[in-house]
Amino acid sequence: MIALVTDSTAGLTQAEARSWNVLVAPHSYSLNGNYYTETYAGENGAYPQALRHSLARATLQASEDVFYCLFRHLQKQGMEILCPVISARLSGAYSAAATAAARLGGGIAVVDSQLTAGGLYLLVSRLRQEIDQNGLTLAEAAAACEEWKRRISVTFSVAKMDALRESRRIGVVRQSVNAMLNRRPVLLLQRGSVASCGLARGWREEKRLFLNLVPQNAGRVVVQYFEQKKNAAELAAELKQELRVPCILLREIGPVLSIHIGEDALAVSWETPVPEQKK
Repeated sequence: MIALVTDSTAGLTQAEARSWNVLVAPHSYSLNGNYYTETYAGENGAYPQALRHSLARATLQASEDVFYCLFRHLQKQGMEILCPVISARLSGAYSAAATAAARLGGGIAVVDSQLTAGGLYLLVSRLRQEIDQNGLTLAEAAAACEEWKRRISVTFSVAKMDALRESRRIGVVRQSVNAMLNRRPVLLLQRGSVASCGLARGWREEKRLFLNLVPQNAGRVVVQYFEQKKNAAELAAELKQELRVPCILLREIGPVLSIHIGEDALAVSWETPVPEQKK
């Protein structure tokens, strides 16, 4: 049997992790010198308020030892392991997981998802379905992971570029891209790094940009927010109405990603299905 291991930026609930046989490697973060462990979606307490009132913020990736303990636990149960994690361009978690896997020998496949947030959530969910329905071997599951990660996209908007610039995770975004005159940068996670996608003036324009980015054939969509639940719910409703998206999940952005992209962020992740073969 193949178990899945991912990291906490995927935003799984505890019930989902249990149902999908997924173990989650937690990242950590500090606010004003107080340290916390990021856990399952919906179980991180009142972090939005704490983050807004914190001048000193930092994050710490899931360590090699954390991945080693999770892998070892699953191996003792006789399981093989597929481990898709946050983009290696955004975090050192991939390197930590790969090093831990090498210490334990075979039966573990670590994959750089080139995703995070809702994109990583969609990938983990899809992999569980593909493995269970098709009885994939570990090699086949790793190949499916490489295929499906190319079919998943993540875009997000931010109120300010400060947090991203400080985190040094903005990739090829031009230094001139910034929020001004009520314009919000809309960014795309592209091949694992962050790139500029445009500027939106006001909520109506921002919403339209998101609607134009999500393709007509999107299968599943995750809409995420930081204290923008009303706007996120409105966007989700319009995506469902205009694009007839069959499945939309509404969820908060976790504390670790919120520290890196800043408050008031809004994100949309989607999956493009594999084209049906002609008979």
